[in-house]
Amino acid sequence: MVIVMIAILSVTALPKFFEKNTFAERAFFADVLNALRYAQKLAVATHCDVQVSFPPDSYELKRPATIAECGDPTSTFDLAVIHPSTGSAYKGREPGVSISGTDIVFYAKGDASLGSDIKVATDIASETKKITIVKETGFVYVSYDAP
Repeated sequence: MVIVMIAILSVTALPKFFEKNTFAERAFFADVLNALRYAQKLAVATHCDVQVSFPPDSYELKRPATIAECGDPTSTFDLAVIHPSTGSAYKGREPGVSISGTDIVFYAKGDASLGSDIKVATDIASETKKITIVKETGFVYVSYDAP
């Protein structure tokens, strides 16, 4: 009986554990979620707007180049936000994983420029989860599409 159970598990469950795209998608999803949350917290802590932009299949965090531009709606976001653990520009990309989203700015009060849904997926994606941002509060959370 134990051998039969192991055989069933090895046929159904083990391939999912070794699927590189599934792990890459989940890791990149968590990375994007954390980047959005960090951008919102950084905007509040520094009293300076932070933009999360979505170039093709990647993301990056930027802020205005000067303090005088913080809070100015016409400011441009030219300065890369530094990742606190790597010391390099806070941006990410995962080959084979796509991301769809609209550029978002987090303001000093914590709110966002718009409410948005961001999807991270591979060609074989089976999950229907997405990242949702609430405009009024800047709250970033994981939500799910209805089946």
